Amino acid sequence: MAPAAYDDLDVEAIKAVAAGNASEGQQKRAIAWIVHKAAMTYDEVFVPGQPDVGHHLTGRRNVGNQILKLVNTPIHLLTKPKGTPDVR
Repeated sequence: MAPAAYDDLDVEAIKAVAAGNASEGQQKRAIAWIVHKAAMTYDEVFVPGQPDVGHHLTGRRNVGNQILKLVNTPIHLLTKPKGTPDVR
């Protein structure tokens, strides 16, 4: 598998997020790049005759799906009341 395509603005956005000083636009661009390019969340994972590639793509897609779950699910459904043991 080839590395995910990126341009200079994607690199700047990812680096700014990692450094903790990304603008709102950079944060959105970084998440979009991770979900759409690095994780290939919406791409087909079946590759005829190459199940190992399909498995690899499924793993990448899972990363994107986990991010989208946290982004799109209301926070009260993801957090636990204080004092409740973490069983997730």
